Amino acid sequence: MTIMKVLFLISFLFVNIAKDNKKSEMANSSASDKIVGTWLSADKDLKVEIFNKKGHYFGKVVWFACLPSTPNMDDFKDTENPDPKLRTRKWLGMEVVKNLTYNGESEWKNGTVYDPNSGRKYSSVVRLKDNSTLIVRGYWGIELFGKNLEFHRVN
Repeated sequence: MTIMKVLFLISFLFVNIAKDNKKSEMANSSASDKIVGTWLSADKDLKVEIFNKKGHYFGKVVWFACLPSTPNMDDFKDTENPDPKLRTRKWLGMEVVKNLTYNGESEWKNGTVYDPNSGRKYSSVVRLKDNSTLIVRGYWGIELFGKNLEFHRVN
């Protein structure tokens, strides 16, 4: 075999390996992005938009129910936050889910979820029960000591 044929075969193999790796990355990205979208809580009092930012998943408040006796949605502030500098930020648009990473099994882990009602931040794991149902578990310490919130896809 001539040197040109060997070089051609090697370059052909590298190109095909790169294509296969790209396809694998795209399939994994597609699977990990299954939680991207807007989700409504089972109690129908909160909408959160989940999005991908540099391979991690975040969620921001896009709507929540307000009682007539309270300020309107745009006026709610993060008054319970332990950091006084953050107490003037609005609930609307606030990132309440941060840094989730996909583990390959319809599960996103190692993130946090923030509760603006209490000002507390919890470790979080998110599981996709099916294409339209998301289970968010917030916990302290170990997952056993936590609480689930169920959300349903709205788009």
